[in-house]
Amino acid sequence: MNPFSTLPDRRAAAAPDAAAVADDSTDLNNAGFLDAVRRAAATLRAAGVSSGDVVAIMLPNTAAYVVSLFATWRVGATVSPIDPSLTSAEADYQLTDTGAKVLITAQRPTSDAAVHVVIPADDLTAADPDVAEPARPRNDTLALLFRTHGTGRSHSVTVDHANLNAMCSVAIEAFELTAADHSLLHLPLFHVNSIVVGTVSPLLAGGRATVASSPKTFFDRIERSRATCICAVPATYALLTDLPAHIRPNTSSVRFAICGAAPANAELLTKFQRRYGIPIIDGYVSEVPVRARRAPSPARWTPPEYSRQAG
Repeated sequence: MNPFSTLPDRRAAAAPDAAAVADDSTDLNNAGFLDAVRRAAATLRAAGVSSGDVVAIMLPNTAAYVVSLFATWRVGATVSPIDPSLTSAEADYQLTDTGAKVLITAQRPTSDAAVHVVIPADDLTAADPDVAEPARPRNDTLALLFRTHGTGRSHSVTVDHANLNAMCSVAIEAFELTAADHSLLHLPLFHVNSIVVGTVSPLLAGGRATVASSPKTFFDRIERSRATCICAVPATYALLTDLPAHIRPNTSSVRFAICGAAPANAELLTKFQRRYGIPIIDGYVSEVPVRARRAPSPARWTPPEYSRQAG
């Protein structure tokens, strides 16, 4: 099993100038991605983070979020994603409940957060690059720690490195991801399917990931970047489906779309698919698949076949 902690190193060694991670204001090639991850890892180590600790990430969808993921794994710690729209009390409850040592956030909270150290995103990559060897976590080391309220009762859901590898392997094989793929993401990164399908799997396959902050620029992004897959919430697909009829963007590069983070009705999925000719898969899950290493082989499960002809 190739650890996620060394993925930026492997990508930079293989193709330093190839595109890796981008958002509205950042565009990192593999060398730049590795440099950012090493700097963020140095910041985490300076904050006292080491193997077995929990790092909470409470950021909007940005390239800094992806850098934070891989920097946390590089130092051997566990990522705990937190919805940035939570109130201070709700966020503090999750921080306390997960035992997070550090919080990475968009800006320093006005009140004392329930963690030892708060790192504003702007300070994340201010340190010199980390010189320590990346951690080599065991299969059963936790990679992700979520809090879920799916049944009305708050409880923890964990994903270890074996689970994460298994889920990424399923996604790569099922969607036939390669180095030619470019994921355009408008799915909240505090959801597991956003991290696995929209971000880590394309990067693991040698492709790239772009984090979009607004669905209003989605088609411009597709036309400029020639994205091959898109991951978004139902509201995004509803907005795109309801655009005026004269808007006919060039979406020929997109092989498929994933709809996740919330349930979507079949009528919306059908309307989007017929209008744009993009096969769309409802990837919503209400719970993290904590035993993903037992998932069926992609040979026995493949996405539904859709026509690419617009209706």
